[in-house]
Amino acid sequence: MASRQIIIMTLLIAVLDIACMAQSSPDVRGDAISKVVRRQPPPLPPQSVMCQSIPQSTYPFCNYTLDHVNRTNDLLMRVNILEIIYQTSSIAPAISRLGINAYNWRSNCLHGWAKSGGSWGEYLHWTVFPAPIGLGATFDTILLNMAGKVTSDEGRALHNGMIRNNAGASPEAAGLNCFSPNVNLFRDPRWGRGQETYGEDPYLLSMLGVAYTRGLQEGTDSKYLKVAACAKHYAVHSGPEELRLGFVANVSLYDLHDTYLPAFQSQVMAANVAQIMPAYSGVRVTDLPDKGAPDCANSYLLRTVLRDGFDAHNISVCSDNGGVLSVYKSQKYVNSEELSAAVSMNASTDLDLGHDEVYPNYLLKAIDDHFVEVETIREAVWRSFYLRMRLGDFDPPSKVSYQLIGEDHLDTANNQALNLEAAIKSIVLLKNKDDFLPITSSSLKKIAIIGPNADSDSVLLSNYEGIPSKIVNIQDGITSYLYSSSSTTISSAKGCSNAICATKLGFTGAVNAAKGADCVFMVMGLDQSIEKEGKDRARHSCELSSRSAIGLPGCQHDLISAIEEVNDNIVLILLNGGPLTIVEEDQSDKIRAIVEAFYPGPLGGTAVAKVLFGEVSPAGRMPVMVVETDKDVPPSVDYNMATNPGRTYRYFTKSVLYPFGYGLTYTKFKYSDLKITPKSIVACDSVVVSVKVQNTGKMDSDEVVQLYITTPKAPGVNIGPRNSLVGYNRTHITVGSSVYIQFTINAYLMASVDSNGNRVIVPGNFTVYVGDSSPQKSDKNVMLLKDMYTVTGKLTAISSCSTPVPRCLAC
Repeated sequence: MASRQIIIMTLLIAVLDIACMAQSSPDVRGDAISKVVRRQPPPLPPQSVMCQSIPQSTYPFCNYTLDHVNRTNDLLMRVNILEIIYQTSSIAPAISRLGINAYNWRSNCLHGWAKSGGSWGEYLHWTVFPAPIGLGATFDTILLNMAGKVTSDEGRALHNGMIRNNAGASPEAAGLNCFSPNVNLFRDPRWGRGQETYGEDPYLLSMLGVAYTRGLQEGTDSKYLKVAACAKHYAVHSGPEELRLGFVANVSLYDLHDTYLPAFQSQVMAANVAQIMPAYSGVRVTDLPDKGAPDCANSYLLRTVLRDGFDAHNISVCSDNGGVLSVYKSQKYVNSEELSAAVSMNASTDLDLGHDEVYPNYLLKAIDDHFVEVETIREAVWRSFYLRMRLGDFDPPSKVSYQLIGEDHLDTANNQALNLEAAIKSIVLLKNKDDFLPITSSSLKKIAIIGPNADSDSVLLSNYEGIPSKIVNIQDGITSYLYSSSSTTISSAKGCSNAICATKLGFTGAVNAAKGADCVFMVMGLDQSIEKEGKDRARHSCELSSRSAIGLPGCQHDLISAIEEVNDNIVLILLNGGPLTIVEEDQSDKIRAIVEAFYPGPLGGTAVAKVLFGEVSPAGRMPVMVVETDKDVPPSVDYNMATNPGRTYRYFTKSVLYPFGYGLTYTKFKYSDLKITPKSIVACDSVVVSVKVQNTGKMDSDEVVQLYITTPKAPGVNIGPRNSLVGYNRTHITVGSSVYIQFTINAYLMASVDSNGNRVIVPGNFTVYVGDSSPQKSDKNVMLLKDMYTVTGKLTAISSCSTPVPRCLAC
């Protein structure tokens, strides 16, 4: 009786508490009620397949206790040829007689769920992370995995809500799959889509891409995928964007397997990625001249390499938007839509992401004309149904835990805390003359904030962005920080109306704002009018003169020079995707610090302010090298990695402005006690590398410890990589303390690629570098320790190792 009275009294108190809050404050009342409501489980979304109805309830494909393969086999057996053909469209129609609702395959989640194509209605906002190039700068595998988990939670929440409002069918941008990550190599600094990738190194791409994909796909229920990732753009794509629909990249077997394929191989073998998207462009393997074809119709890439070589027989392959049509229309590879449908399907492109233009309209005729077999199309649709089975799309929502994810998972405090952490970790400090940063906010009487990107919200978000609930631009981030901690006078002026900055008309106001300021924060760089999908960076004129395609566009450099005339304390903040060649700014004594923030997401202003004023030490690292002049960049149509002076840090032979992996912190680290164990091995064995890192400075900070090796040249390869990243570790080290970092270099990581594209272990001396940057030629002070180990014996193919060896860079 006593316990019953306590329960009743507790409930009465709770009710009275809510009633009192309702009387005292409408805002508080709203919060209290929303907290009570949010504890209720969300209503289950309608089932995508009406398995409770007759006759399908008696069919094995509706039996959720059976395995996915047998259920898919049963379903395919019950679908007629016309229904099969229509399922090859990315907007797969319903099969009403079997109770199957329509499914739209068109979704993106490049750095958070993308709004592209969606009609979101009541779903106003969710988490938008920094652009992938900024995520690459974090060198933080765990962070990428967590970002993937947040994105898949929010993607499921959006999907569940959208199909609830759409009678069980998934509309565009709310499917359970998403076309991400982009693991193309950032090969050319002019490439407009470089912002979508994690950088220019195959190992970094592999590790971060796998982490993100596993975050997207893996959850608490191992029976199902949380969402299905789609790695793109297979296999050799990094510009030129303006030619992409009809362009053919000529690559050697060596470059294909050494540079372009490893990240995709890791997606398949280490992440079990659910889907692959071929590029628009084509590939011609110069060693195999008969193997050239547009990627959607490239049997060598899709069947020989992907399906057979990577053992990806059940992975779905979805064309890029209009990719199947471009095989005929842009590439002129065939002379009709019918043949375009046939060669793409025969090559193993399962889904036509083309608004029903090719596959649904021409595959039946291609069957009648004996250009494609019915069984080939059935295999393609089997993979589509199988993927939907793996997602739980055919099962009762109550049996799929991910279908219980509701709108309370969108834009949570924890999600935004991770987003802010990602933005902070993506910031790279490129210059800090005389330790000008961090600035003590209380010491500032007057500051100026200048630049076309200073007060821009949209520039923070990059492309394929979602809908954030809050945007803090760089100007707002700085002013908010100062208003809360000082009485600083703040003046601002854009100087240029936009990032293209074609004239000097706004310079006078900017100069006046900078006069007498203790510090001038100049927020410069690029935006989506200069680099984006379909648009590579190009030269932009400043009045009568033309500027470099890879430097600050238009008159931005002139604006900086004008401010230098009136102020000696300038902090340059860069927002961009592609790397910026800023030699003069780097050498200027008046530019005291340079902060590279990339496209840092909607909380970028807060992140930059926390770094500027010393709340946290920056520790991001450059995921691409920055060359000193555009004369050092070969033509964008040249895909040979060794073309003088070389592509990416692995092949570049000249001095660079900023090396790959470079970045400063607010403290000092000492590297010592480099050890390699053992110092001599036989092929197929591993070595362990350890190093001691001590924080000898005055501030706690993350440090990114990097491991590079130089391997002996493989037979038949004239120019191998000068060095390659094979390990990294981002770790937090407090002042005065030391950590011991250990890496294992397994046989796959130390293998070289021969002229036939095979990975082989070459006997000889291997040079090891451990430090805070890559060992590129540069005038920057970097910490690097160096040692060697030896592989004895004879040349050995990885495939012939008798002991188990990883099968990919991220395995």
